Amino acid sequence: MINKKTKRIIISAICIFIIIYVIYVFISSVFDLNGVDTEVATQITATDSLYKDAIIVRDEKLVKNSTDGIISFSCDDGDKVAKNEKVADIYSSEDDVLNNNKLEDINSEITRLKKLSSTASNGDVGIDTVNSQINNSITELNSRIADKNFLDSENYVDDITYLITERMLVAGKNVDISSRLNDLKSQKQELQNTSNKAVGSVKASQAGCFVSSADGYESIYKYKNAKSMTITKYNKLLKLKPKKVSSDTIGKLVTRVNWYVICPISKEEALTLKSTNYDSITVNMPYASTSTIPASIESINQDKKGGDSILVLKCNYMNSELASVRKENVEICLKTYEGIRVNKDALHTDYVTKITEDSKGNQKTTKKKVQGVYVLYGNELQFKQVNIIYSGSDFVICDPSSDNTNLYNGETISLYDNIVVKGNDLKDGKIINWY
Repeated sequence: MINKKTKRIIISAICIFIIIYVIYVFISSVFDLNGVDTEVATQITATDSLYKDAIIVRDEKLVKNSTDGIISFSCDDGDKVAKNEKVADIYSSEDDVLNNNKLEDINSEITRLKKLSSTASNGDVGIDTVNSQINNSITELNSRIADKNFLDSENYVDDITYLITERMLVAGKNVDISSRLNDLKSQKQELQNTSNKAVGSVKASQAGCFVSSADGYESIYKYKNAKSMTITKYNKLLKLKPKKVSSDTIGKLVTRVNWYVICPISKEEALTLKSTNYDSITVNMPYASTSTIPASIESINQDKKGGDSILVLKCNYMNSELASVRKENVEICLKTYEGIRVNKDALHTDYVTKITEDSKGNQKTTKKKVQGVYVLYGNELQFKQVNIIYSGSDFVICDPSSDNTNLYNGETISLYDNIVVKGNDLKDGKIINWY
């Protein structure tokens, strides 16, 4: 049996050992005596962007109406119309507008139901095709909702309802279409008996993109002057107030495909834009549209005195949101970089080795000091060269391609590497002890 004195000695020894171990672990964690801190290499995308206040210039022609009455537009903002195509009907009362709009909806549904009936009898459509169409429509609707784009959402719901009904018919389900058709035809007849036809219409004087509003800047921001805009002219334009829109104006036509985003840029930004070949520039207008707009540099105009310049970007994408924007905060995305994110604290310089072989099979080993990082493989450090393609505030993006000509020996970091961001006396081949 162990006496009490011996027990006290053993317990005291164990306590002293535990205290020493805790102190060691604490000091090691604070002062990093043996270990290293690492981060897993992950993929990241970054964009070089300019954030500017810009004006939008389009080739615009006002659309006017000379007939008294209530206007009912035949097309939506952003729709393309041909020359002499009707853009609006004029009615005597709001009730006539509402009734005729209902008539259009009823006629549209009648047409779709007749098409469904024909599909059911002919068997021209396969169930796989309908399933694919349903999935595509639901995906598109979900995407628009996620982007907070609720325009035309009701039409997507109608399309999905139609497709589900079509699927039921194709699958051999009993769907009563005839009673719905008879009900619609009865509603149509009643509306035709109580509604008055349009007392006039408005047609497009030329082909273009229709917008059901005007802001008074149509004749101030002149399309013909857009490409040659200067800082002096730009500042003068900003001081001008919009002209009063006449009461007979019901909208406008954007008559040319190309339109311009114009903004001031600094001397340094102008120099960068002129000296760099950007493959794909895009413009975002976060307060006006959810769309990403493809663009190209039309001109960079500098005043004779030097200093700031005017950047003119050419665009040709148009939708209902973009058709009426005029002054906007824009993000101009110049170039996108994709690669591996590396903490700037992980960057060091060390030697890498390259082995070459001549025609006779003789090997030659050479070394070169390069910029890179230490990667932990097991408990051993290996130094890897990096090719930096983008530099942020506290990180860089590195190209993971091993065939890059900038790499001395063709080796670099890979996705999910354990990159050392903190440690003492780091060197290639060092063994890290974790105890």
